Amino acid sequence: MIVAISAVVVVLVGSGVAHLTSERWVTPETHHLLLMAGAGLFLIFGHFFIFMAYRAGPTGIVAPFYYCFTVWAVISGLVVFQQLPNALAIGGILLVVASGLTIVSLDERRRRLTVVA
Repeated sequence: MIVAISAVVVVLVGSGVAHLTSERWVTPETHHLLLMAGAGLFLIFGHFFIFMAYRAGPTGIVAPFYYCFTVWAVISGLVVFQQLPNALAIGGILLVVASGLTIVSLDERRRRLTVVA
């Protein structure tokens, strides 16, 4: 639970900094606040369940599901906002994919060394 909430806090702080440095403030309507609250609720549960899956299952099996966040973010950005990811977003996507592949390869190497020993 601590890891899931920590991830949400990091997303909140990062998006707050990005918003303050690159966007103009507009007072949201009640409808928008409800949509943001719903999105936040789904974000919390999504992070919680993916971390629980990592605790219960092998990394090599769970890791591909983690990338669903990225896939759905790109799809929703395209469908809802008619925008493709910019260079910064693509760099972030590549960083997440590289870190996931590193985790999977290190986990696999550790599993092989355990079997040999």
